[in-house]
Amino acid sequence: MDIIMDIVCQVYAGQKSRKTINLVLNTFLPGYEKLNLDYTYPRHDRNYIFKTEDEMIGYFIETPSITQTFYWNKYHDNPNKIMVGADITDDDKLIMSLTLNGTKETEKMYFDQLKSILQSDIGVISHVDPANYEDGEDFILRYR
Repeated sequence: MDIIMDIVCQVYAGQKSRKTINLVLNTFLPGYEKLNLDYTYPRHDRNYIFKTEDEMIGYFIETPSITQTFYWNKYHDNPNKIMVGADITDDDKLIMSLTLNGTKETEKMYFDQLKSILQSDIGVISHVDPANYEDGEDFILRYR
């Protein structure tokens, strides 16, 4: 079986939500590494450093019309090298992704699982680079 590197499974998750992000993280990457607190900053203050990961994610969930992508890793006990991504779009939508290494069967299994837990049939698989789209509505139109 040939191992494919950097499989990117992206699925539309509806309105941006911390609950949805946590669901994907806890399902596919339990024990994930927390984000560095200087990962990003509030748009109004480049010098502010968030105090917790929850504060950081909360800021982008609660602030309308803002875009931000987050990626979480786990460096131990992660044989498929799964990385979870959350893309918050400026139209307040959420695209969740799994980037991993595996076979065609692994690719299909993770893509189907991600669609199932997000209760969404809108998604795409790419390799190396995430799929291209402008915002949540554009993702729906392209990958429905």
